[in-house]
Amino acid sequence: MNYVINPDFKLIYAKESTEELFFKHTWKDMLIQISQCEWEILSHLVNNRDENKTLAYMMQSYDADQSILNQLIQYSQEIELLILEDALEEYQKQKTIFQKQSLSTWKMGISQLLSYISIPIEFIGRGNLRFYKIAKIPLEKTWMETWAKNYWTQNLSQILALFIMVIGIGQVIFKPQFIEHWLEFELLSSPYLLPFLLLGLLFSTFLHEFAHYIIYLKHGGLVADLGFSFVLGFIPFVHINTNSLHFWENQRHRIEVIVAGIILDISLLMGINIILNWNLDTIWMSHWQFLQCFIAFRIAFNAIPFIPGTDGYFLLSEYLHEPALFHEASRALNKCKSTLFRKEVNKLKPKDYLYVSYIIMSYCFITAYYCLLALWIIVPYFISIIP
Repeated sequence: MNYVINPDFKLIYAKESTEELFFKHTWKDMLIQISQCEWEILSHLVNNRDENKTLAYMMQSYDADQSILNQLIQYSQEIELLILEDALEEYQKQKTIFQKQSLSTWKMGISQLLSYISIPIEFIGRGNLRFYKIAKIPLEKTWMETWAKNYWTQNLSQILALFIMVIGIGQVIFKPQFIEHWLEFELLSSPYLLPFLLLGLLFSTFLHEFAHYIIYLKHGGLVADLGFSFVLGFIPFVHINTNSLHFWENQRHRIEVIVAGIILDISLLMGINIILNWNLDTIWMSHWQFLQCFIAFRIAFNAIPFIPGTDGYFLLSEYLHEPALFHEASRALNKCKSTLFRKEVNKLKPKDYLYVSYIIMSYCFITAYYCLLALWIIVPYFISIIP
């Protein structure tokens, strides 16, 4: 029997200390873990198309017998990592049927339309009101991956970001008129305001996520996706899914990936100071200052550790060595409620009280964020339409 490796499984991380490999299924979102020696045996079986040759290789290299090979093949078939060559076509048909059944007509239309320009979008439709995943675009073999992997792109982008940050901060320190400009800020309307803001925010968001992606690939990241989601129920959000980041053993590298976007945003904020130093028309000066306000708000919002999904949240998770911080805090709150209402007796630890404090702060900040949106968007709208 001839076998093939399931093409929907992508290697996302190789843990050198334990020789473990982590694979992720691209459309089932399933994660599996196998050892390096098991992967070498499966690769040998697929490449040589002969179980006897693979058994001889195993006996010579790993001192194993037929039963171990049979168990490995059976397990690999159960998780669909290994597929019979004759069954591959049927597997692809089942995949197509599943995707068509799970996608609505408009999603299928968008997917087919983007396929004409070689953008393989995959709709997900999974999550909750806190973080709902809509779709993702695999970045393998794309121009983004080519650029981000380039040595010169990685180093020049970091140098440029730091240079712009230093120049911008220097202008604020040595030219006090910038502070006066901020205090005298007045939004002036023009036909170009909305397109300018939309393009500016889209471009700055792309640069923010690209900064994460560059550092992720620089430190050995393998597979990543460009994700589209809703945060807090209705806020559109574009992000880079760094699939293997939480497996990394080097915490400093993990933190560098997380803070890359924040540093880029600060560089953009300071870079706009350089533009404001030019002799711009009053209206364009107002537009640039307004964009600067949006970026400043995004930095402040993104640094809050009590809102899941922000860079501040992931930094706090790293500090506490708890990847699923919000989930663990929710479990601690449920234990506390069960004990409080005497549904069941739970022995609460000091760590549980800290988690409960965190989840309460989290709900407060999320509520405050909704209130700010209401004050800044909904209330001014109603005021404008009331005669």
